[in-house]
Amino acid sequence: MSSTETDIILPVWNRPEETRECLAALVENSAGCRMILLDRGSDPETEQILHEFAEYLGDGAILLRSECARGFVETVNLGLSRASAPLMIALRESTRVTTGWLEPLREAALKPEAGVLVPVLEPREGVSPQREIRKDFQLETFRGSFAAIGITRLLYEKAGGFDSGMDGGFWCLRDYSRRAHAAGFRTLRVGGPPVLFREEPVYGSSERRERRRLESEAVFRARWGEEHAYCLRLSRSVEPEALSQAFDAILAGARKGHRFLVLSPCAVFRKIVRAGFHRLHENITVERLSRFFPSRAVRSACDRFRETYPDGTLLDGIEVLLDVAGVKDVPFVEMKNRFTAAEV
Repeated sequence: MSSTETDIILPVWNRPEETRECLAALVENSAGCRMILLDRGSDPETEQILHEFAEYLGDGAILLRSECARGFVETVNLGLSRASAPLMIALRESTRVTTGWLEPLREAALKPEAGVLVPVLEPREGVSPQREIRKDFQLETFRGSFAAIGITRLLYEKAGGFDSGMDGGFWCLRDYSRRAHAAGFRTLRVGGPPVLFREEPVYGSSERRERRRLESEAVFRARWGEEHAYCLRLSRSVEPEALSQAFDAILAGARKGHRFLVLSPCAVFRKIVRAGFHRLHENITVERLSRFFPSRAVRSACDRFRETYPDGTLLDGIEVLLDVAGVKDVPFVEMKNRFTAAEV
């Protein structure tokens, strides 16, 4: 993907020092991109900074101003509507990009299934200069972050923008990833140099924020249903084909928001690692069982699972039955049918 095929969307509201630093980092580390600068009704000092950068960038920038303070998500949607590149990236003004941050996202965007792209995010405070950069991984996840989020044009054309009526954070982002999945696209966490973020200041009363959070969660549940946690123990004798089919079904469930703990004997764990099944999705955790006391390890893992997920479900049917006293198992095939059912 060429460097001219990325639009960077930056909503801004006041915070002149943060805005200047963010723009300076973008100019230094994002050569050739077009900046869509969206002034949400900022004070004169911030407005002047935006005009200076827009003038400096020339044709490489679009500056739009609203006289009244728009919401962040509403402003991101406005930026998306003005973007035209195959890859669009929205950032907050408190975000700092680093050298090389953009190339892994551009490469990931070339995948036909790529929809939402999430770079490596690290807090601005306390970042080690000796940090090892992993560029070789892409892992499916269940949501992005407004600190930095990439959206491919193909996804936007099918799913549109974010739901500005939701909370502007966790549930809004989860909703968009589910909409991406329903449209046939994936949310991918992409390895590479970090994008540095800072927690956003909180505005408004705590009661109002909590009410909006609960309303957003209710909207999400109504649209996509409830999400559950599952624990599955694999047999040492599981056949490769059955193992592959099991992880196909588990991945389908993870994409719908379900969480999985897969308990694996050592010999099977090696097969899982070779096949890459342990790095399919952030909602899937594969735990290797002790070679010497596997039954005790299963009970310990199940106890931890029930403590974390009191309403979690133990699955059977992949050549083994979870032998844990007092727990009713559910056939895996029953869950598999639910996981792989098409979303309407």
